[in-house]
Amino acid sequence: MNLLASFRKDLLLLLRDRGEMAALFLMPLAFILPICLAFPANGYNLNADEKPALPVAVYDVAAGQPPAHTQELLDSLAETFSLEMNYDTAEGARLSVDGTCPTTGPACDEAVARGRVQRDERNAGLVIPAGLSAAIDAGQHISLTLLYNPARSPVDRQLAAAAITGSTMQLSIQNQLGNGLRQFEDLIDLVPVEVQDQIRRQVNGGAAGSNGQAAASSASPSAPALVVVSVHPTNSRLVRTPNTVDQTVPGYTVMFVFFLIGTVTASLQLERNSGMLRRLLTTPMRRSAFLSGKILAGAVIGVLQVATMFAIGTFFFHMNLGSAPLALLLLTIAVVLSAVCIGLAAAAYRIERGINIFLIVAALLACCAFPVDSLPPFLRTVNVVLPQTWAVAGYQDLLTRGLGFVDVLPEIGVLLGFAIVFFMLSLRRFQSEITS
Repeated sequence: MNLLASFRKDLLLLLRDRGEMAALFLMPLAFILPICLAFPANGYNLNADEKPALPVAVYDVAAGQPPAHTQELLDSLAETFSLEMNYDTAEGARLSVDGTCPTTGPACDEAVARGRVQRDERNAGLVIPAGLSAAIDAGQHISLTLLYNPARSPVDRQLAAAAITGSTMQLSIQNQLGNGLRQFEDLIDLVPVEVQDQIRRQVNGGAAGSNGQAAASSASPSAPALVVVSVHPTNSRLVRTPNTVDQTVPGYTVMFVFFLIGTVTASLQLERNSGMLRRLLTTPMRRSAFLSGKILAGAVIGVLQVATMFAIGTFFFHMNLGSAPLALLLLTIAVVLSAVCIGLAAAAYRIERGINIFLIVAALLACCAFPVDSLPPFLRTVNVVLPQTWAVAGYQDLLTRGLGFVDVLPEIGVLLGFAIVFFMLSLRRFQSEITS
């Protein structure tokens, strides 16, 4: 009865503070909603299937169509980029750098490319000059023009330049190999007929050494020799690679769940200043029941906070909740209990100033606001002492990596360990407080 009475009293006390409740439930939304609405769903996803857009202006055109080598280059680029070209005059005028696009063609495409790169709408643009295909046939040097904004991150330009360079090198090597084979055929014609027959028999015999290999080669003559296949650990079931929603909703939820530390501290400070805390500690109620009632009250608020954020993420942004609802519930309870117990210990030791600043710094170090891969290796080693780190890791395991209950037991265990340690510290402190 004492536990239930303490729980009911503390829950009503917390709910009565409308300012704290508004901060706990509205502040996460102040971050989650703008980020999820402003950024694309795959903003954090380095493995997204969507190709980056590349505006291209092709001046090397013959009879309305790109020559063979130019078309090969475009086909190669299309494997990496979503090519943007052939704008009509209205669309070109709207997107071009100077607002004019009198005729459809490469000049209009170049103006659009320059405009979109200048406005940071595209990472880079490409201009293919006239005579490209003829220069390749003749073995002559010719340059392509890469458009980029120098004020933008150089990483974007380097990634685009590397992909474009790879396509041009592939085209150049293929052409050189073709020229070499043609020269070899010309040299064969200069030797005696019996030697020509012997060379051709050896070449044809080697090519037909394996019927299966020959059939595969004829079926896909341009298939790459090496193929890179992405795999994930056998003990995981990758539901979907992390994206903006998967990172933002759980991350900021964890960040503001731990603001319960400040809420619990403020509640206990109010009771201490009014004298209610000393009167309660002098009653026959056991100290463990007194603190457990406060923990349950804070846990109810914290679980409701997580449920609200995840419900908004699911219904409005289609966030995936994984396939282990029991593990998700237990992880949430462990997260909330660790936050509330840390708050009790902070109140017991009268640690009140600077709590919010510490919580913000801890949330950043725990990667609540951005993917963990963005953090330097040294900080990734240091942040394991923060409960927020384990909370974010647990949610990412369940929601984005498709893991189950057994896989998140380490995170749940560590968070419950935080809760037990800080509960014992607060219990010991309150016992010594009433004794003194």
